[in-house]
Amino acid sequence: MISKKPCKTLIFSLLFAGFLSLSSCGGPSNNNNKEDETMAKVKGDVMHDFLPEVGEVKLLFKHSSEETVGDDGEDYFYNYCPSIFIENNKEHIYYCTNNNRGTVIDHIGYRSAEMENNILIYSDEDIVLSPTADTWDQTHVCDPTVIKGEFKYNNEDYPYLMAYLGCVPLNCKLNETGIAVAKSPNGPWIKCNGLKVDGETKINPIVPYSDFHCTETNWGTGQACLMSVDKKGRVLLFTTVSAPEGGFTDVREYDFSNINDYKLIRETKLFKDGGTQYGTNWIGNAEYCFDSKNKKFIMSKPRGGYGKDGEYPDFIADTIDVYYVDASSYENPFDIFFDEARSEKWKYINSINKELSGYPRNHNNGMVTDEYQHLYREGKIGVAFTSSQYGTISAMTYLKTYRIFLTTFDLPY
Repeated sequence: MISKKPCKTLIFSLLFAGFLSLSSCGGPSNNNNKEDETMAKVKGDVMHDFLPEVGEVKLLFKHSSEETVGDDGEDYFYNYCPSIFIENNKEHIYYCTNNNRGTVIDHIGYRSAEMENNILIYSDEDIVLSPTADTWDQTHVCDPTVIKGEFKYNNEDYPYLMAYLGCVPLNCKLNETGIAVAKSPNGPWIKCNGLKVDGETKINPIVPYSDFHCTETNWGTGQACLMSVDKKGRVLLFTTVSAPEGGFTDVREYDFSNINDYKLIRETKLFKDGGTQYGTNWIGNAEYCFDSKNKKFIMSKPRGGYGKDGEYPDFIADTIDVYYVDASSYENPFDIFFDEARSEKWKYINSINKELSGYPRNHNNGMVTDEYQHLYREGKIGVAFTSSQYGTISAMTYLKTYRIFLTTFDLPY
C-alpha cells in the first residue's frame, strides 16, 4: 500500500464512508511520545540561512496563533506534504491543508517567510488552489510541487509551474496529476484545463490514471515532484503510480515552453531503489533535488514496512531515508534516470525518525531547494517532513496532529 499524503491513500477509503464526525474523535494516543521529549527536539525560532543547524528539528509554522508546540492539534486543521523553494532571499512554502475546520477536503496552502534579525517571519496562510466542481479534481487537490522557468499558456507567459494531485472519488482512488501556472509564487494559480493546439486533446490531467490502465480499485497517479532541466521550459516530472501492474515511480521529461503544444520527450519507470539499504524494492512518494555543481541527485523517501509498532495509523511511515546518486559520468546528468543499464546506486545519507523528531510518525516529505528544484546550499540538504502522533481509525485523531518540520543533513560527498 502506498504511503499517504493523506488524501491519497487508505485513510479515505477506510474513513470517508462515515465521513468523520468530530464528536467521535478522541485525542491521539501519546504512547512512547511524551511532550517534554518532543519539546526537547524542537529548537526555538532561529533559522540560519533558512536552514536549521545540522541535527536540529524546526517546526516551520503554527497553523494558527492559538496553537502551541506539542498540543494535540485541537484546531482540527492539518498541514502536510511540503514543497519549499527559496528565491531572492525569500522562502515559499506550499503544502496540503483543509480549508474548513474538521473537514477532510484537501486544498493547497501557501505561506512565505523572510528573515528579520535572524528570525524567520511567516505570512498568514493563503489557499492558492482548491477543488473545481464538475472536473477531474473536484474532490481534493493536494501534493503541490512548484518550480520556476519559462512557460507559456494560452499565449501568456508564466514563470512558475505547479504540479498537483486531483481526484473525483471520495475514497481517493483514481488519482491524477495536473499542472497549473502563475506569474507570482502566491498566484493567482491558473489550472491548465484548456486544450492543446489540436483543439481536442485536454492538457489536464497531464498524467491521467488511464495512462496506466487503472480501474476503480487502483490508487492512480500523484505525489509529484517537478525539477527544471534547463531553467526554461524543460522539466522532469516524477509521479508515484499504483496501477494493475504494481507500484512504481513514473519519470517524464517534458518541454512545457508552450503548454498548449507541450512535448513529451521521454519517459521511464523507476521500479527499484538501486540497492538502498532500507525500505522496499520500489521508490514512491519521493522528493528529488539536483546538485548541479557536483552532478548528483538527492532523494528523500519514506521507508517501507509501515505499522510495525502495532499502533494506528499503520499506513504511513515512521521513518524517512535520504540518499544520493552520482550522475557525474553522464554528459547530461538527467540521462541517469532513463539509462536502464546504469550501474550507479543510490547511497544512504541519513534518516528522520522518532529519535530525531520526537514523533512516532514521520512521512510526506519535501526538500528545501532553489526555485529550480536544485540544491539551495552547497554541502547541506534541508529536508522538510510531516510529523504526527498516533490516533484511532477516526481520521481527525491523527490528522489534526500533522505539522511540518525541517531538519538539515550534511552531504557526505
